[in-house]
Amino acid sequence: MTSLRWGLALSGWVALAVVTLLPDALVLRATVTTAFLLVCPGLAASRWARSGVRSLTDRTAVLETGVLALVLSLSMAVLVVEPLFLGGAFTVTRALLALAAVTSVLALPPRPGGARRQRPRGAPESDPPTTDSGRSGPPTSE
Repeated sequence: MTSLRWGLALSGWVALAVVTLLPDALVLRATVTTAFLLVCPGLAASRWARSGVRSLTDRTAVLETGVLALVLSLSMAVLVVEPLFLGGAFTVTRALLALAAVTSVLALPPRPGGARRQRPRGAPESDPPTTDSGRSGPPTSE
């Protein structure tokens, strides 16, 4: 298991611990919580949305992953917070608990088909063999 997956899985629990243990007005609390809410749930979800193996040296792929992670994080935060707020049960701790659990569930298992995508491709095969139908050529008209 890669360190990125472990980092994503533990990030929500670290943010939850910071929220519950540090005082309300501390800048570190707001920074850690905001960083988690904007990046981690979406990055864990974007692992499942990518179609293939991407290189981190490709700027376009990095930008695409960043934008996708931000949008998915904000969407997931809204989907978690809205029912809690409308149900009258909203607290920051409950919202972070739900997002930490979802982030861990999305980050820990391997991607479906991940081993299949990382296999090196061989040389393309030549034309597939054709079946012989017993004819030597096109029919001739007599």
